[in-house]
Amino acid sequence: MASEDLGSALMALSIAIQTEKDGREFYKRAVEMTNDPGGKVLFASLADDELEHLRLLRAQNEALAQEGRWLRQPETETDAPRAQVEGVPIFSREALREDISVYTSELSALRMAFLMEKDAVAFYSKAASETDDPDGKAMYEYLVGMEKEHQQILEEEYDALAKEFWATMGFEPF
Repeated sequence: MASEDLGSALMALSIAIQTEKDGREFYKRAVEMTNDPGGKVLFASLADDELEHLRLLRAQNEALAQEGRWLRQPETETDAPRAQVEGVPIFSREALREDISVYTSELSALRMAFLMEKDAVAFYSKAASETDDPDGKAMYEYLVGMEKEHQQILEEEYDALAKEFWATMGFEPF
């Protein structure tokens, strides 16, 4: 790999690693913030997935820095099972009806998480399009798929919780 390409690849991985670290910390704080059992499961699952992404990115970074090559996908996979989250609704609708104010922070956290995942999809998509190496491209495309899955879960839960919130408040936006 040419040194300029290597430098660009290492810079992209550095940004990706920091993004995943930040995402993991955000989800860990969200676990602590919410009292809703379903919300705790959702945010903990996402934190665990971010940790797996970190492991993948760090392995790639090490291979590029030391050997000047991307790892193939099987070389970077771990045996850690991915946490699964049941479908919407995740947060308790009954508890929402009992105390609306408890869920305003969860709505904010879901929206912020959705935007973080959306940004990650854009970043990994761009990195995949700018990477000529098939192994590097495969890794980024794998991460795009994972982040899109996170984005969809968060969007569906946010939409469902927001509608419930609006109905309970007697308010429906345009």
